[in-house]
Amino acid sequence: MQKLNVLITGGTDGIGKAIARRLATTGANLILVGRNRAKGEAAAGEIIRASGHPAIDYLQADLSLLSEVRRAAERIRRSWGRMDILVHSAGGAFPLRRTVTPEGLEFVFAIQYFARFLLTRELLDPLGAAHSPKVASIAGGGGSHRMDFSNIQGERKYDMFGAITRAGALNNLLTLDQSARYPDITFYNYGPGMVRTAVMKSNWLMALVFNTAGRLISRTAEEASNDVARLLLEEWPGGFYGPSLRRNKASASAEDVLRLKIYSDRLRESISG
Repeated sequence: MQKLNVLITGGTDGIGKAIARRLATTGANLILVGRNRAKGEAAAGEIIRASGHPAIDYLQADLSLLSEVRRAAERIRRSWGRMDILVHSAGGAFPLRRTVTPEGLEFVFAIQYFARFLLTRELLDPLGAAHSPKVASIAGGGGSHRMDFSNIQGERKYDMFGAITRAGALNNLLTLDQSARYPDITFYNYGPGMVRTAVMKSNWLMALVFNTAGRLISRTAEEASNDVARLLLEEWPGGFYGPSLRRNKASASAEDVLRLKIYSDRLRESISG
């Protein structure tokens, strides 16, 4: 990892921050992307002090907004001509009620799926300049889902658990699509299971799940980050993984993969940067 360039979205808290702490000890150059400037600068400073490694920067961006994703990508392209590793860890609370961003996208869809689609696309050039580029998404980690394209953003029916399931299914389709379209990049889709982070207490229903059965089966952010670090530091084949790097499968129809690609490309073009 010496002097490799690594971008971590959501790198200021939870699993993303734990991954950043782990990779900082290897000498990698890190950029942490997060929404809250004070929190982000504090996280970068904390990791620098703990690791003794100064090449850690913070970039403020609200990744639920496409305009912010594009702005962040432009800043990163100017900073780095080469990107070795991109980690998608940015998430956020799962609202109890359907929430729409100022750009008109449902919040969970925007930050858990569309920002990942767009940021990877915007950074294809610096990824292509790396010797062995890797992209890791903290997502569902595989499984079999049929996508209801009439409810892709919770337009007809929204509930929190449905939004979580859709985000996992969307990321599965995205990983399958990107792995096929960009064979020179290794794509990982890692499902950490239930992890003890602030998101688990973001509303009363999540807190209820966490404080009952969830407390017994949940893992720490450090445990999840160790799995991701192994994927990035060692030679693992691309694909879908669960806790302790259990190899998983993701099945989807070729029609669903193609429909999501077309849907995403059209949506990207319809929203101005």
